[in-house]
Amino acid sequence: MIRIDIYVDSSMKRFKILEMTAIIRKLFVFTVILLLAVAVNANSDQKQKYIPNEVIVFVTLKVNKNKSKEHIAEFTKKYSEFVDKTEPDSLGWSYHQSGEKVILIERYKNEDANIVTAKNISPDGIRYKLLKDQLDIFTVEKVSVFGAFTKKLINYNAMTAKKLNFNFPFEYNPMISGYSKNVKWILKKHA
Repeated sequence: MIRIDIYVDSSMKRFKILEMTAIIRKLFVFTVILLLAVAVNANSDQKQKYIPNEVIVFVTLKVNKNKSKEHIAEFTKKYSEFVDKTEPDSLGWSYHQSGEKVILIERYKNEDANIVTAKNISPDGIRYKLLKDQLDIFTVEKVSVFGAFTKKLINYNAMTAKKLNFNFPFEYNPMISGYSKNVKWILKKHA
C-alpha cells in the first residue's frame, strides 16, 4: 500500500506538490510497464496454446496379482514425476483407473517427443529401470497412438518394441482434423 501524505506548511500558503508528482510519475511508469507486459504475454500466450502436431498415446494396462492400490499409486506418481523432469516436450503423463485396468495417457508435443520416450525406455535409456519396474506391476495389453504422426514414429516404435521383446499390439489412429491446446488443469482429489 502506498501512503501519500500532503504536508501543509505553517502558513497554509503552499503544498508540497513535488513529492506527490514524483509518486504519480512512478505509478504511471509502473502501470505502463505492467500493461505492456500483459499485452506481450497475451499475444505470445495465444501462439503457445495450440499444439498442431500433438501425439497422444493410450496404454491399456492390466494390474498384476498382489499389487496393492497404495503401491500402484506410489509407483505411478514416481514414474510421472520422472517423466515430467526428464522429458520437456511431454505435455502430460497420467494414470487412470478403468474398472480392473489402468489406462496410461501420454501426451507429446509432436512425434519427436514420443521418440524421446522410446529412446528413454530402451535398454540404454534413462528410464529403462522404471519401465522394468512398471512391467512388474502391470501387463501391457495394447498401445493406441493418436494424432499427428508419420511412418517415422511407427518405424521407431516397431524397432523399440523389437529391442524390448514387446508382444502386445500397437494401434495407430491418424488425425483427420481437430485441434489441441495445452491448458493446465487443477485437479482436486475426489473423496
